[in-house]
Amino acid sequence: MKVSFIGIGQMGAPMAMRLIDAGHELTVYNRTASATQALVQRGARQALTPTDTLNADVVITMLADDSAVRAIWLDSGLAQSVPAGRVHLNMATTGLGLAHELLAAHALSGSIYVSAPVFGRPSAAEQGQLDIIAAGPANALQQCRPLFESMGKQVFEVGQEPHKSNAVKIARNFLLATVIESLGESFALVRKAGVSEADFLNILTSTSLSAPVYRNYGKMIVDKAFEPAAFSMELGLKDVELALSTASDLGVPMPSASLIRDQITAAIAAGHGKQDWAALAQFIAKRAGL
Repeated sequence: MKVSFIGIGQMGAPMAMRLIDAGHELTVYNRTASATQALVQRGARQALTPTDTLNADVVITMLADDSAVRAIWLDSGLAQSVPAGRVHLNMATTGLGLAHELLAAHALSGSIYVSAPVFGRPSAAEQGQLDIIAAGPANALQQCRPLFESMGKQVFEVGQEPHKSNAVKIARNFLLATVIESLGESFALVRKAGVSEADFLNILTSTSLSAPVYRNYGKMIVDKAFEPAAFSMELGLKDVELALSTASDLGVPMPSASLIRDQITAAIAAGHGKQDWAALAQFIAKRAGL
């Protein structure tokens, strides 16, 4: 399949490499062109502008946030330039409002918009082990299925309206934030009582809290493995703010999201912004005098 990929960052680079390895004909674009070199060396074609990516069956977006996606697709008018019948597959974490805007903009050209954000860190992307949450027209999801299979281990389809996948991604990332906050508070509590973090983590993961999220984030906290960040505190703040803005739009009270936003904001102000968002636990420990 002829595929273009916009956004060759920590996640985009390994995802794009998986597509090359699967035999797809790939064109890549990144604002910083040097980020595409490894892919070009593997056979990808380098696009000089976003417009150069439109000669593809599917154009994938993997950008950092709403503003980056908006700049590429809406502010420039790119969405209205996509040939009729072609698919824009947005795999970034973006808000529901932007999904509605992109859907409307693509409709003007007769092109198709699909939203399919992913769960997983760069290491999972390298191994093709991402979890993909997809929403869009059934025929477009079927067309994208070979791409999903190259990049992910499983795909969850949640409807034909693209914004639904964004709601799932936002809600799930919010739950991760609550886990990190609660782990940080709990670790600080037991440390104050003289119990080692490692012993506490072993108890957690040997009893009813044995899920991967507790094992993985708990180990990061015990090992203080916060750098290099696979998912920075600054990105974590973006996701919590997305949850709050979505909740406001939908009329859903989320008081714990406000608390966690304040905690992450304070942690960033204290110098943890570039660390992995698991470092929130370290910030909580410092506030407890540890």
